[in-house]
Amino acid sequence: MHLATPLADGADRRAPVAKGDYAVVLGRINPGKGQDLAARLAQQTGFDLVLAGPVGPYHRPEDLAAAGPAAAQNPDVRFWREQVAPHVDGRRVRWVGTVTGSDRDDLVAGARAALFPLRWEEPGGTAVVESLALGTPVIGIARGCLPELIEHGRTGLLTTDEEELGELVAAAGTVAEGACREEAARRFTPAVMAAAYAGLYEKVRNGAAVAV
Repeated sequence: MHLATPLADGADRRAPVAKGDYAVVLGRINPGKGQDLAARLAQQTGFDLVLAGPVGPYHRPEDLAAAGPAAAQNPDVRFWREQVAPHVDGRRVRWVGTVTGSDRDDLVAGARAALFPLRWEEPGGTAVVESLALGTPVIGIARGCLPELIEHGRTGLLTTDEEELGELVAAAGTVAEGACREEAARRFTPAVMAAAYAGLYEKVRNGAAVAV
């Protein structure tokens, strides 16, 4: 059953947004999300990257800085400090902490790509469909829900090779913003999801009636 986001309602009629020259990774910073890979590739291949999301219980960079060494008891904090932070220089790669509401939407809509460097079988994908609804191509590792949600070459670019992600970010401009918004409006509105669930319930009910 597909996900839904209110951002998809009328997404195909939303005015285009001027794109910045950065990619964004939106989500909690932990090994499964792969922010270390994204940050390393940004430095190696030369694209600007914004990391948006909490590190453990810390939602702002200043909060984590104030926490001191004791914060390393949290595994996500250790991951951040050991694997991600060495690549974060505040210029090429920035961590902006948790971003919500219109600030989050503006950040994603203005990105050249939404990057999903997954290192686990992501079952959700809310940020994926939100990115499409905001007209931002999805670049990511083809695992978990991504192959189901993204049409390679039309609404994003997927690969099974981690090292290829940097090249795909450079090619994000080949994916049309309008195609992303149209796909969101067609597949990921709450009404579409509700209709799909209603159809499933009807099949189950009819099957139960036949069995009786």
